[in-house]
Amino acid sequence: MNPMKKVILFLCTLATLGFLPVKAQKVWSLEECINYALENNLQIKRQELNVQYYKNNSNQSYFNALPNANAQINQGWSSGQTYDYFESEYKNQNYWSSNWQLNSSFVLFNGLQTINNIAKSKYDFLKSRSDLDKAKNDISMQLALAYLQVLFTKELLTVSEKKLELTSLQAERTRKMLEVGNVAQGEFLQIKAQESNDKMGVVNAHNNLNIAYLDLTQLLDMDSTAGFDIVIPSDIEVTLLSPLETVPDIFDKALATMPQIKSAEYALKSSEKELSMAWGQLSPSLNLNGGLSTFYSQIAPDPLNPPTAENPNPPAPSFKTQFKDYYNKQFGLGVTIPIFNRLQVKTSISNSKLQVSDYQLQLDIAKMALYKEV
Repeated sequence: MNPMKKVILFLCTLATLGFLPVKAQKVWSLEECINYALENNLQIKRQELNVQYYKNNSNQSYFNALPNANAQINQGWSSGQTYDYFESEYKNQNYWSSNWQLNSSFVLFNGLQTINNIAKSKYDFLKSRSDLDKAKNDISMQLALAYLQVLFTKELLTVSEKKLELTSLQAERTRKMLEVGNVAQGEFLQIKAQESNDKMGVVNAHNNLNIAYLDLTQLLDMDSTAGFDIVIPSDIEVTLLSPLETVPDIFDKALATMPQIKSAEYALKSSEKELSMAWGQLSPSLNLNGGLSTFYSQIAPDPLNPPTAENPNPPAPSFKTQFKDYYNKQFGLGVTIPIFNRLQVKTSISNSKLQVSDYQLQLDIAKMALYKEV
């Protein structure tokens, strides 16, 4: 290609790029980072779904104390032999039949399992909310540390660049002095080596800053660090609003407020209610049952119009008549007494006791971890 054409093509490319829109760089403050993460972080979104799940279970536990009601309608067609009692023989018949049922049952007593399940589901819901608060606290703390790490590495980069600038000036000054014979060549080479080390320090500082940006954007669940920067505060001044309290006082307040402790406490209470439910399986249960039913058939006999020699196949009663005549009501009380269930109840009680002990240990571990943090 002609050199002049290459120059023209290069200038046209620059002109085209100059008219392209440039995406403005977003500068993030620490508060903006935290608010963005609380709204968009995937782990927090999962925990919010978990809260909604246990809320639904808690609401359902209240409805489980209500009676149930179910309707059933069967419509069928039959074809085959039926016995004719008037002529004492089998005949092939095709006919339609219908059956309607309405059933309801209500648990009057089951060893307080329903009540304990309501309490257990409530504690599970409260635990999930505490876990959500802990997740928000954790991501906020991680973002604050990552944000400070970016500020720190930015400052280190600035220090490295200034150090390299001073070393370069000193190297240039030493070179000029070497030319006039005021310094030895070894001193000049020593300064040049220091300049090379400072250049490497600047490269390392740039890499550390890129890593710090990457860590921060990953906490924000961003795809890349392109166009991302943070606000550099003009002055950081820490002022104590009140005198520092003693460690035991701070620890006592933390025990009453920190979500990880609340979560462990709710988990322990939930396991205790589950143990109560396991003991309830040893108790007899009392159930109230009731139902309504009726049916219709095309070959149903009519007591008012029995078969005769002249009319061996009289028509079946009308739908309205059969619906009324075959109407049936049922009502009953049932008692279930557990006698032997292959030791399933005993095993359930034993496992529930182990869970209570385990959650008590988890609460103690959470308290010890919190004390170390304080």
